[in-house]
Amino acid sequence: MTLSDEKKKLIKKSLRLLIQFTIVGYLVYQLYEIGLTDILDSLPTIPAFYLLYLVIYFSLPLAEIFIYKIKWPISFKDSFPIFIQKKVLNTDVVGYSGEFFLYMWAKKYLSDPAKEVFIFIKDNNVLSSLASGIVTVFLLIFFISNGYINLPDYTEGINGWSWILIGMGIIISGVLIYRFRKTILSLNRYDSLKIFSLHASRIIFINVIQIWQWHVARPDIAIPVWFTFSAVQILASRIPFLPSTDTLFVNVALEMSGVVSLPKEALVGILTANLILKRILNVVSYLISKFVGTETQVEPSKEDLELDNNA
Repeated sequence: MTLSDEKKKLIKKSLRLLIQFTIVGYLVYQLYEIGLTDILDSLPTIPAFYLLYLVIYFSLPLAEIFIYKIKWPISFKDSFPIFIQKKVLNTDVVGYSGEFFLYMWAKKYLSDPAKEVFIFIKDNNVLSSLASGIVTVFLLIFFISNGYINLPDYTEGINGWSWILIGMGIIISGVLIYRFRKTILSLNRYDSLKIFSLHASRIIFINVIQIWQWHVARPDIAIPVWFTFSAVQILASRIPFLPSTDTLFVNVALEMSGVVSLPKEALVGILTANLILKRILNVVSYLISKFVGTETQVEPSKEDLELDNNA
């Protein structure tokens, strides 16, 4: 039995709506779990705290527009809603589900062949991870060398052999990445450096803004403490295929409060506030970007047209 084109379109539309309602429902459920009382009690009253968070929240989709414009003919108007949805899917559903969503969108609306779309998304993620890792190492070196982080507090249980193994692992990883760089990346050197620089600049900028936001909310807490938590947040955000890495960061930060001699009560309000703000913005921005955003007018690729004609 062969379905008519109208029935196929109806099924596809119904599935899309089901997926969208499921995602929105899940986000609303997360807000419900936090609780209205906790939401109201934990929110800081300083306006600058919220303005800085808006900068943090929208930095990634804005940066990705400039990154993907390097290879794709996209406009701000058409692509901003797409990158908002990508961000929400990655942060609150499953890691890299946003990349799959972006691939399906780009494959349908861009003139590039599907294989090239996939390769560019893959290359961008490799460069993003590489930038995050390198920036994290340099930030940790900066924090430690300037006394913002007291390394012995976190390395008491690590012996000399462990340090040797860690060092060997880093060296081997670096050699392998350099040796197989042409296999890992398909982009030319100029585009790779440009994308890497954009990711690295964004990561450094966001960490500065994040530390500033925390300090604005709780100026009584020493800035070196926020440097420590900033490094932990970077590491937590790079764990793949894990939904809600920000929730993981909050839990780890609260456990670390004893190490930095800081009462948990001093952290709960500010960290929970950011968690709540992200959930609220995810729901609102996802709905707006999905139902108000426009789709790009670029013609689909010949490859996709052939696939549609053969279906």
